[in-house]
Amino acid sequence: MDIPPELASGAIKAFLASQYDKKTETEQKQLVKAIESNDSVLIDSLNEKLAVAQEKYSITSFIPDAATRMAKQLNFGTHISKGIHPDAKGDNVSFDAENYLPNTLVGTHSIVSRYIDANGNAAALPLAAFFDFEVNETIKIRDLILTDNADFIASLTSHKETSDTYHQTFKTALQNIITEPVTHERNKQTLWVTNAYQGVDREQLDYINVIPLYPSVLTHEVYQRINHLKFSDENKAARDNRFKKTAEQRPYVSLNQLATIQLGGTKPQNVSLLMSKQGGRNYLLPSMPPIIKRDYAYHLSKFATSIFSTGMEYNVREALDSIFKSVKNSRNIVDIRDARKRAIDEVLYQVFANAENIRTTLPAGWSKDYDLDRCEKLWLDPKRADMTGEEDFKAERESNDSWHGQIMHRFARWLNTLLQAEFKALARDFGDAEHLEWEREIEDMKKRYERAGKGVFL
Repeated sequence: MDIPPELASGAIKAFLASQYDKKTETEQKQLVKAIESNDSVLIDSLNEKLAVAQEKYSITSFIPDAATRMAKQLNFGTHISKGIHPDAKGDNVSFDAENYLPNTLVGTHSIVSRYIDANGNAAALPLAAFFDFEVNETIKIRDLILTDNADFIASLTSHKETSDTYHQTFKTALQNIITEPVTHERNKQTLWVTNAYQGVDREQLDYINVIPLYPSVLTHEVYQRINHLKFSDENKAARDNRFKKTAEQRPYVSLNQLATIQLGGTKPQNVSLLMSKQGGRNYLLPSMPPIIKRDYAYHLSKFATSIFSTGMEYNVREALDSIFKSVKNSRNIVDIRDARKRAIDEVLYQVFANAENIRTTLPAGWSKDYDLDRCEKLWLDPKRADMTGEEDFKAERESNDSWHGQIMHRFARWLNTLLQAEFKALARDFGDAEHLEWEREIEDMKKRYERAGKGVFL
């Protein structure tokens, strides 16, 4: 670990100074005002309180107390027993992936976290803050402890033997090596058969007892990352700008179908340190089985003049059926109108997905050998603009966006034609008004993609 000696040896003083300032902020402000008003009684009282705090956060007081009392009253780990039940008194476990685990399994092994959790006596939590104190941007005090940093160890106390004892106490608490794990009646238990295909009858089966613990470091990482995605200044500004015509449109994140579960009731600190920081709130992501669908893969024909063809109709068949179903329902109510809009959006999503697949997977200039209409070549073969000898193509693509309107018009005409074919008796009802509505839908979808940074026509 590359760290200057003076930074390692000064880590404890820096931590204690930060704690002193944090805990006595109010008294220090009151002292300044008392001095200004020359209130000698109040000055003496505040100085007395600050002297007590100064003594409490001195190396000679804090370190011995942390090593002899706090270290025995806190249990550290990445997986905590109380996350399963607040009254559980089983061991916490510090996870360390010694064996390879595949990326298809999501767990604590999937992250590189700088968090560590702890629970126990709340009065001993300053020790957790001590371990978690950042010496610089990449190193915490616990890193100095676990790597046996000599400069840090020497700063614990001037007596070498005592200093080594304190260091070993802190290191043991952090490592949390368990040789005889202890569980509790409040923990859940799962009996797992180890010889299911070997035993002849039930009495011959062997079991191991699996005790699930709560992966609080993993869930805290998820909690922090989701909160950053949702509430960062950049995301909030991008979301607020979506309806401002003159503001810069940037992609923003929306997280739907997100539920929470509360652990620890009104006292999440009883569960653990990280749970207290979360206020007991834990995010729940959707957990549903996969939906298996038929493969309607779209293949562009070399002789097709448009992607809005029979092949595309087949590719988006399910979404089209939803549109037809909504049209059959003669009731003009909000639910029906919303269902039709969702179905049209789904058609557009799939059209754009197919277009993006063509744009990104086919080689530059592929469209020169295809019969596609010019506007669709400009859309679907963007890399051709960078080829030598394609200056006209590039100029035509970038000089104006009139070809955008042509594509919207072709989509609207294609959808109207499908509706007229499906509802022959109502064919005359699908006229200019519907055509304009489909164009507005694709225009709206184009803006949504641009806000998401995808840029359908870029």
